[in-house]
Amino acid sequence: MESNYANSSFTTMELALKFVLDKLEDRIDHVRFGAVCKSWCSIVKIYHQDNPSVTNVPMLMVPTKRKSRTERSLYSVPAGRVYPFQLPLRYNKRCCGSSHGWVATVDKNNVVSLLNPFKKLAPIYLPRIIPICSHIDRSLYECNMGKVTLSTDPIERPKDYVVVAIHSMRCCLAFMKAGQKFWTYVDPIDYSCFTDVTFYKGRVYVINRYKTIVSFKLRYSNDPSGTEKLVPNIVLEGGYHKRYSHKSYLVKSLEGDLWMVRRFLGFDPDNDYLHCEGTESFKVYKLELNPQNGKLLQKLRLRSLGDNVLFVGCNDSISVSASYFSNCLQKDSIYFADDNNDDSYPHGAFDLGIYNVKDESFGYHYRYNPSFRRMPPPFWILPPFVWD
Repeated sequence: MESNYANSSFTTMELALKFVLDKLEDRIDHVRFGAVCKSWCSIVKIYHQDNPSVTNVPMLMVPTKRKSRTERSLYSVPAGRVYPFQLPLRYNKRCCGSSHGWVATVDKNNVVSLLNPFKKLAPIYLPRIIPICSHIDRSLYECNMGKVTLSTDPIERPKDYVVVAIHSMRCCLAFMKAGQKFWTYVDPIDYSCFTDVTFYKGRVYVINRYKTIVSFKLRYSNDPSGTEKLVPNIVLEGGYHKRYSHKSYLVKSLEGDLWMVRRFLGFDPDNDYLHCEGTESFKVYKLELNPQNGKLLQKLRLRSLGDNVLFVGCNDSISVSASYFSNCLQKDSIYFADDNNDDSYPHGAFDLGIYNVKDESFGYHYRYNPSFRRMPPPFWILPPFVWD
């Protein structure tokens, strides 16, 4: 990447250090850079504020080599290696959200916890979510929580962040603001089967498995019983007659557009289509929205991703620059992690890889070890640049 510092007010030393950062592709190298001293830490923070589109390659949180029951490691795609960090996160907790460096988990009482494995902070315990329909097998309680996302980092804005959760077996929607004692629920009768949520231009957008997209502006309920329900706006009308995709994602492109990514899975016909055989394909669409009301004007199927490389899974969907990371990321590709929260995998999580949108080919970024079959699936996470 060519950085333009010609008109900056930085000292010669600061400029030199920024040019060094230009050459460091691995996120961990930036973390190490910022750990040298306070002034270098300040420089790396400013660098990432100025270059958000080229500095946010997520890392894959994976089981440790010794299959620790209390810790996990990080895999770097640019470096192609597992770093031997021992990050505190219990092995028996499935991640149901990875957002702004925080990990969301859920307990048997449908209480969501926000954990930051990079900071010495107490977990944030959110109010209990009132389930619409829970899994019959109580041991599979983690399947009751599809995805949790944050509007911003609770460290930076501890009193002004929003949490959105896709919950229950029907994949309904609920949200709350920091400090609230109960959740606001979206009408579950007509709006369910959601798989991803994102904050975009002052609205919340949510997509389901049947290509329906809804949006709403945040308005909080005063009803702790959960009987008052919010009715969202229809952005894209899908329906059960549309082709089903087990997972769909919403991601903001580097150009600032909202994209819809549909992920199609294959199932074994010899086992009554109960056992998943992994991802078969992806389809990506650019959504053109009315800037006044957020309604869909048109959608366009994309056969190329331009300078965008996508990272999808149970994390906040992310786009990074293909040209900046041309030495280590594949152009026109989607890097996907296994985010199936159903009990349909006979051999544990395995559905990780790279899908090229242009030629419809598959590749690998991290080969999952079969010995990890009883461990939670790996997931993408964006580590902060200052660790405790």
